[in-house]
Amino acid sequence: MRTLVVGDIHGKLDLFNELLVKMNYKPHEDFLVLIGDLVDRGENSKGVVERAIELKKEAPDTVVVLQGNHEVMMLNSVARPNTEASEGWLKTGGLDCLKSYTNEQGDVEIPPEHIEFISSLPAWYEDDHAIYVHASLPKMTDGSFLHPSFSPDSAELMWGRNRRFFSEYDGKLVVFGHTIAGQMFGEWGQVWQRDELIAVDTGAYMTGVLSAVELPSRQVFQVGEFREPTPAKPRRESAEQPKKKSWLFGLFGK
Repeated sequence: MRTLVVGDIHGKLDLFNELLVKMNYKPHEDFLVLIGDLVDRGENSKGVVERAIELKKEAPDTVVVLQGNHEVMMLNSVARPNTEASEGWLKTGGLDCLKSYTNEQGDVEIPPEHIEFISSLPAWYEDDHAIYVHASLPKMTDGSFLHPSFSPDSAELMWGRNRRFFSEYDGKLVVFGHTIAGQMFGEWGQVWQRDELIAVDTGAYMTGVLSAVELPSRQVFQVGEFREPTPAKPRRESAEQPKKKSWLFGLFGK
């Protein structure tokens, strides 16, 4: 059985569906791992979550969806709207997520099933081929890195961006996302690999390229058309974006 690991999707449903076809993904025959950050920044977070739920229901024993830092921000914001945390989420892709959940009346309706699904996602997974985490492994004071089973609640699993991890880790193969290849290592739009690490996030929302890696062969699959990343510009709320009132009072319908 091959393992197919998909990088950060960030609301790019069309690319995700295209990638599944290109990989010739076969439920029950292939093991599928989504590395986290299904939501935010792209145009269809709702559609990506729905697709992930469908895939998990279709093959519950051979599909693993990890929780990324953007899922954490989304859950925190839904639980505690109108806080500093929720304001931070809105500025880092949350508005795009909310737009995808906005109905014709302008109210945001996030199905309870989606919240339950995102809340249930694990922080890491391991098989014979590799350890899979969204961001990094927990680090120790001596500079070494812990297996995630020793610190399953560590923020490093979803938020870590440690240069020493990228350059010095030398344990079992780790496949991770979160840090876009080209930002701190490797080339824009290309999966970054060395013996002990594979960075599978190629910044689909930014570069137009969504990537996956097959294990144990390390074959890379990619879809989309590469575009040179440009510096991020400050976001301004427009009339087309969901209003905070709609978000606060219409989360689960009326």
